[in-house]
Amino acid sequence: MILPTTGQATPSLRNQTMPINFQRPEGAQLRVVNGASPELLSVACNLFADIFPEDKRYLPYLRACAQGNHPSHPNTYDHVWLVQIGEEWAGVRIFSYIKTRSFGHGAYIGFTPRARGQGLGTWLVAETQRQLEEDAQRFGQGSSLGYLVEVERPIDAQTDEERLKDEKRLQFHRQCGGIILPVPFIEPVMIEGVDYISPSELEDESPRPMHLVLVPSELGGSLPNLDLVDFVHGLYYDVYRLPKGHTFVKNALSYLLGGAT
Repeated sequence: MILPTTGQATPSLRNQTMPINFQRPEGAQLRVVNGASPELLSVACNLFADIFPEDKRYLPYLRACAQGNHPSHPNTYDHVWLVQIGEEWAGVRIFSYIKTRSFGHGAYIGFTPRARGQGLGTWLVAETQRQLEEDAQRFGQGSSLGYLVEVERPIDAQTDEERLKDEKRLQFHRQCGGIILPVPFIEPVMIEGVDYISPSELEDESPRPMHLVLVPSELGGSLPNLDLVDFVHGLYYDVYRLPKGHTFVKNALSYLLGGAT
């Protein structure tokens, strides 16, 4: 389901998914990871490496997000959560509220193989939305519209296994009400100007085309129109800190604004 390229998300194309259960699975609890919890930070790093082995090079990003207000992330208020079931660490969540906007950015959500299929993901999405609503009020934005997430495009997969994984990820976000925004989005390799990871550490990485998905809050899903330009600007300028007029921004908005950025 791709939205028409009008620059706005229309209500007729939203929330066309099966009802899902956002209740907390039995025994599940959230643990907040921050600078005051070095033991939990260590658990989060190890769990992240296990769940996302292809992204272990981004562990410095996780550590920075655990600080909440890292100097390299001046426009976001960051969160790192662990999911625990009984004595077992089951999942990790990294996301941010964009302080200059009325929405957030979902960077990572993942679970161990044993924990999958229990409803933890949809519950964690609901908890994320609740936290973003609190953040919006904290930073004087009123209410949150939801959050953006970058999702791999199945069409770009090199193998059937990768394609199936990408399809499952996209299906999950759409089951949670996600809307694929009609913009050609390129994911930058890293946030510009960070002090915790050097360009040489990411020299083998390249920007990737991705689906840009909005997972709307209750408010975001009820509004008659949503500003796609604001979403693109918020992610590229405020999260990734790209310079004004960057090629990625121009490409994403070229057909919406006639080249204006």
